[in-house]
Amino acid sequence: MALQVTDSLLARCRLGEIAAQRELFDATADDVQRIMSRLAFRRDEVDDLVQDVYLALWRSLASYRGESKFSSFVYGICLNVVRKHRRSWARFTRLRRSVQDEPSPATSTPLDHVADGDRSRAVTRALGRLSFKARTVLVLFEMEGLSGQEIASQLQIPEKTVWTRLHNARHAFRRYYKPE
Repeated sequence: MALQVTDSLLARCRLGEIAAQRELFDATADDVQRIMSRLAFRRDEVDDLVQDVYLALWRSLASYRGESKFSSFVYGICLNVVRKHRRSWARFTRLRRSVQDEPSPATSTPLDHVADGDRSRAVTRALGRLSFKARTVLVLFEMEGLSGQEIASQLQIPEKTVWTRLHNARHAFRRYYKPE
């Protein structure tokens, strides 16, 4: 994520200036949409997750002190929104199963709408088979270009754990990736 957000824009957003908030949204929307589409499980939930990211961003903007890159701050919000959604979805699925004997829908990542073709569908299927932890590290490192140190900071785990997860995620991805 290569966000070009100035301190003055953030200050105007903190003051509640609508034009500044629109400018911040315009500067970050493509990146947030991309990361959420890669981390989400279903294509139809991406827009709702993006909306949740911006609601959380507006609420937490005052806590951003500028000690890290703004993109890291936004990544943290994205990850928290996805984690919260996963927990909610798991509770909903358990409740639904207890109420009716119906299989849960298949989960997959929604890269289908990002790019066309067989390769994209194969990547989507392979990412969908990875655990959330493995997918998160792989997406942040390989697709979003974060360093191991940045990922460790965002996930609040040791950097060595990032490299272990990345190694295992790459291995699993190669096993699951089967182009059509």
